[in-house]
Amino acid sequence: MKMATPESHDVNRHLDELVPELRMLLDEAAKQLRVVMQDEIVMEGTPLEVQYAMEISTEAIGKALRQLVSISPKETQSPALPGGPTHQQGQFLAFIREYLMRNYAGLAPTHAEFQRFFNLTPPSVNSMLIRLEQRGFIRRIPRKARAIELIIDPAWIPPLDHPFMF
Repeated sequence: MKMATPESHDVNRHLDELVPELRMLLDEAAKQLRVVMQDEIVMEGTPLEVQYAMEISTEAIGKALRQLVSISPKETQSPALPGGPTHQQGQFLAFIREYLMRNYAGLAPTHAEFQRFFNLTPPSVNSMLIRLEQRGFIRRIPRKARAIELIIDPAWIPPLDHPFMF
């Protein structure tokens, strides 16, 4: 068994300090890339190679975020944080984040997509979205379909329990 050295403790402490900042930077980069990809005028005049590179970049950022979540200090990914989401709420938030990161138009999932992914009834999906909004984790725009914005600290969103399928 390998003994921990003072140097390894310093490295671990330094990583614990860097991971939340890296997650925030990657999340911001993904948001900015999604904004550019949502702009239909830019996308119409953009060569297919550039569009493809943007899609690959978005996926790479998402993968990096998921890897950071897996090595994050337990304090930053715990759903038991005071005021943080419950496990099921965290799964909904993670699904929304994954969906938004993979969707060119930046549209949130439909109720039907939530139902299929979580195997829930329509009232259960609606109830969860209402709770997420009441707790200040998401913002919905009334009378606009698929208008969900994540407003929770990205560090509080856990990884999905099972793989995301578009």
